[in-house]
Amino acid sequence: MKAVIMAGGEGTRLRPLTCNRPKPMVPVAGRPVMEHIVRLLKSHGMDKIAVTLQYLPDHICEYFGDGSQFDVRMRYYIENKPLGTAGSVKNAEDFLDETFLVISGDALTDVDLTKAISFHREKGAFATLILKRVDVPLEYGVVVTDGEGKIIRFLEKPGWGEVFSDTVNTGIYILSPEIFDYYKKDQVFDFGRDLFPLLMKEKRSMYGYVTDDYWCDIGDIEAYMQACFDILDGRVRVDIPGIEIKQGVWTDRGTIAAKSARIDGPCIIGADCHIRDGAVIGSYTVIGDNCVVGEYGSIKRSILWKNSFIGEKAEIRGSVICSRAILESGVSAFEGSVVGEGSHIRERTIIRPSVKIWPGKYIDQCMEIGSNVVWGSKAGRHLFGNRGVTGTVNIDMTPEFAVRLGAAFAVVVKSKGAIGVSSDGTPAASMIKSALVSGLLSAGVHVNDYKRLMLPALRSAIRLYRLDGGIHAAVCGDSSQRLTLDFVDSAGRSIDRTLERKIASLLYRDDYNRCEGECLKGVTEIPGFSDFYFKSILKDVKSERLGFRIAMRKVSDYITKAVSDLLADTGCVVETAPDDTECDIKRFCDYVKTGRFDIGVSIEESCEKMLLVDAMGRLVTDDMFMALVSLVVMKKIKGSTVIVPVSASQAIERMAEEYQGNVVRTKTAARDIMAELLARGAKEELMEQFTMYFDAAAGLLKLLDFMKINNTSLHEMVDMLPAIHIRRKEVECGWNAKGKVVRKIIQEH
Repeated sequence: MKAVIMAGGEGTRLRPLTCNRPKPMVPVAGRPVMEHIVRLLKSHGMDKIAVTLQYLPDHICEYFGDGSQFDVRMRYYIENKPLGTAGSVKNAEDFLDETFLVISGDALTDVDLTKAISFHREKGAFATLILKRVDVPLEYGVVVTDGEGKIIRFLEKPGWGEVFSDTVNTGIYILSPEIFDYYKKDQVFDFGRDLFPLLMKEKRSMYGYVTDDYWCDIGDIEAYMQACFDILDGRVRVDIPGIEIKQGVWTDRGTIAAKSARIDGPCIIGADCHIRDGAVIGSYTVIGDNCVVGEYGSIKRSILWKNSFIGEKAEIRGSVICSRAILESGVSAFEGSVVGEGSHIRERTIIRPSVKIWPGKYIDQCMEIGSNVVWGSKAGRHLFGNRGVTGTVNIDMTPEFAVRLGAAFAVVVKSKGAIGVSSDGTPAASMIKSALVSGLLSAGVHVNDYKRLMLPALRSAIRLYRLDGGIHAAVCGDSSQRLTLDFVDSAGRSIDRTLERKIASLLYRDDYNRCEGECLKGVTEIPGFSDFYFKSILKDVKSERLGFRIAMRKVSDYITKAVSDLLADTGCVVETAPDDTECDIKRFCDYVKTGRFDIGVSIEESCEKMLLVDAMGRLVTDDMFMALVSLVVMKKIKGSTVIVPVSASQAIERMAEEYQGNVVRTKTAARDIMAELLARGAKEELMEQFTMYFDAAAGLLKLLDFMKINNTSLHEMVDMLPAIHIRRKEVECGWNAKGKVVRKIIQEH
């Protein structure tokens, strides 16, 4: 069987390891990771190999040549532009004239390909995907198979709300050459996102072969180091260069170690290395060829590439030191740090944990490096949460972090456009907003500063001023210690998951543009937009005077006053509930009932969501509120379409039948509901829903206006809703178990 190695990846998340080399050429246990793949293919009888290339292709061509030194024959196919995984393999169509195997050149594995091929042939499959169970499946294609191994569901890179299994696609496929009939040459086409869903739709026989063998996608530096350690632990079968001179210690030809040096296994030391007097090579260390470790130098749980020099009394702990790096005497490098190729670190310099130094840098003596030698410190792996980016002020939500985050957002959204910013006016949010503005300006965008606004008002401003996006900073509730940054796109929606990934990726590798001084743009301060926004809300109220008596539960002083003033302008009487109702919703419900209010309302700190209580003291739950919004829309506009998440009650469909409406279901995240609402044009019923779902102030007035016009009350409207029975329970679940738990639920229920 012929094979294709996909070796076009840049490995952006591995930078600075991949600044000067393609990802498949990153060394693992003394050999490029792609060489381990070539040896694996050869061991399973595959000696005719095509290689698809795109990023720095000459590095791979020069190293492997025609493949003869590895006893295989290799042909290369170079993309001029990225074509996706399937698009790149299409270039080798003339070579792949029989069933063939596709494998990534940047993953480490010892999977039994012979067994997988036998499985493919036994099933008579059109396509077989080799699958593996993992703890956190977010970065992979998730797959579910039936009892016979046939694939029944597939989703590329899901969020946790979409995960239905912990079984993922390894990127190793056995395919019929007929797949090339499904797309054209030079077409951007991906196996996971495009081809496999198409094959499932066409009902072609697709099977999943679940392997228990080792497989590691070397996606980031942590995974890279773990792959090296797994080799030392014997968890993966690869050919380690050299000989095992004692238990767990491999050395190659020409290596010399002084008698007073200490070498603890497991470790690998390459060829022609020199370990000098008193040096300590601790366990879980990999040293490449032609390296020198000076007198009393100490290296533990670290990886050195070839031709590196470690000076006397230097300490390397949990670090990666790339080729031709020089670390002079007394240098210390700590956990997670990386020194790029050709960098020179002068004596007694300290490299703090997780700091990355890009290739070719010169660091003077006695320095203490606490941030990346590019633009700043490292970003966290899970940057975005359910709502924007949240952190503790001046700990992880620092001005320095905000500057970099602003620059990354500007690059991803539109580096030459205009972006709006606002805050809730608190000192912490104002400070972070100022830092964001600096980062945005540094990337060459114009900034509109709306000063103090509520988040829905910023969404409105972005649409009105036709900006490219926006950022809103606000503290979380009454706590001034936690702060959330909400990111908004040009349509006023929360940015989608793809943009979140791009921002996180840029931030993680500190790889974004800074414009020249003459290209810097300015900041336009726009005062008074909040007043304009509230006047536009009042303008939409059709009733001359609403006149309701309303109880408000205080969550934020700013929002409580702003909404109270807005309601007062419509003739409503607003009373703020006593402080003892702030943390106890049941007391607030009792307060509304005993006080004989028409309605009780609690608005969250972002001013996007509201919680309602009717005159009977009944709490309108999230599910009831969704049905209530649907009822209002369908009664106002006949035949209207309502957008609800897949988790919403089926009672909404029963309401739609009664009012000749339509129901469209979407994903559960707020950003997905926003996207569905705004993707269908500016229809009245869709904008009504957007307002009521994501603008508490405007949505509340729309509800009160509807009640006034229809001479009804909230408790009468609640009585009109079909019975909704949904029970929820929150269960603590570690990140490493989530995929497995969801798969079990799907399988058992």
